[in-house]
Amino acid sequence: MFRGSIIKFFIFCCFTLSMVGCATDGADGVDGADGSSVNADSLAVKLRTEITETLWDSLKSEPFVDSVYSSLFNSAFSQAWLDSARQLLKDSLIEDSYDSLYKVLYDSVYYDIYSKSVTRDLGAYIYAQKDDLYTSYANLYSLMYTGYRYPVPLAVAVQNSGTVWRTILVKAWIPDFSDTGSVTTYVNPDSLKLFGPTLNLLPEAYLGLTAAKPVQVQVRAYALENNREILIFSEAYPVIIHPVQIRGAEYVGIDTYPWDAVWVTPNMDSITALHTNLSSRLPSGTILGYQAYSGKTVEESVTMQVQAVYEMLTAKKISYVNNPDAGSIGQKIKYPIEVLRTHQANCIEGTFLFASILESIGVQVFIVHIPGHAFIGWRTTRGGNTLNFLETTQAWGDAPATYEQANVSGIDKYNAQVTAGNFADSTSRLIDIAESRTLGILPNDIP
Repeated sequence: MFRGSIIKFFIFCCFTLSMVGCATDGADGVDGADGSSVNADSLAVKLRTEITETLWDSLKSEPFVDSVYSSLFNSAFSQAWLDSARQLLKDSLIEDSYDSLYKVLYDSVYYDIYSKSVTRDLGAYIYAQKDDLYTSYANLYSLMYTGYRYPVPLAVAVQNSGTVWRTILVKAWIPDFSDTGSVTTYVNPDSLKLFGPTLNLLPEAYLGLTAAKPVQVQVRAYALENNREILIFSEAYPVIIHPVQIRGAEYVGIDTYPWDAVWVTPNMDSITALHTNLSSRLPSGTILGYQAYSGKTVEESVTMQVQAVYEMLTAKKISYVNNPDAGSIGQKIKYPIEVLRTHQANCIEGTFLFASILESIGVQVFIVHIPGHAFIGWRTTRGGNTLNFLETTQAWGDAPATYEQANVSGIDKYNAQVTAGNFADSTSRLIDIAESRTLGILPNDIP
């Protein structure tokens, strides 16, 4: 197409030149009819210049350049380029295929063989499980059972009968009720090790429970090899989750008395909201804790504050009511906030309410457990060895006892237990809440 265009253009030019050389208006070197001078040589030069410029402009036009490029590429360069591109693509595909082939072979052949060689030497089973999880202190089981002969609430045994050590990961969780707890450690050759993944129960899941709920604990054990988790054990077993108000039985040998402290909740809004009322009953409207009011000793000042708490609560006319239906196996205990909401309490619930208020104002308080009953005591000076006592149940009802009467009743009950030797043989107990806090036993967070 391009060649034909040039030929046609060349014929046109030649025809034009022949017309110039045979002009009718004048012979060569003779002026034309209009009087202008005609010079064939100069005219030919001018035409050649214009023809060349026009030709060059056409050569530079985009359609022409594209056609020339395509022609040159197809006839000269395309094969070499395609060969090069083909080789690059081939190299790329080979590299990718090696990776994919390795993965396919590893997953389907080598990994399967390797996994069997690993699992052949490993075995796992549930060594021990706690069938009842009491949410009142279930998230503190690792602390409660420190030094126990196996992890609680779950112990998984992993046996390595091989000749090399293995890295083992054990996971456990309760769907919808806990986070996934995990433990990773080595198991030496020809040995057995116990794993205790923590079941961290979720408050948003269990705080609404009003009765025991059956759930399933999921357990998995893996050997960690070549950045992979090789499953060696999978099992689920049933447990019962109990409401947060239930104090249930724990394993023999576990002292649960210090765990009274989870029911003593000094920082709850319902407790600190009482401070304004309490302050109004004290000199200068001030709560001092273990500081002395003007003209008073520290012991007298503390007594004044305990009396103010007693009188504040008697004014609320809280009724003495036992909890007939726990909704679970164990003792149901309302928290202080629930006592204030319902205006009902039994002896232990009233004791926890008093203890919560006293701890909130800085008084070092005790829970006094005697057979079938509980009341409060407190240090008369900070860190001192002298205790005073109060029978909290005498604050309840429409005709409560005076503070002095409740104080004397508490002292008499304590002395009777001392005389009987019940504190010496742990029939009766004094639970120091401040000491429980140092052990890490914190208040439960109840909405």
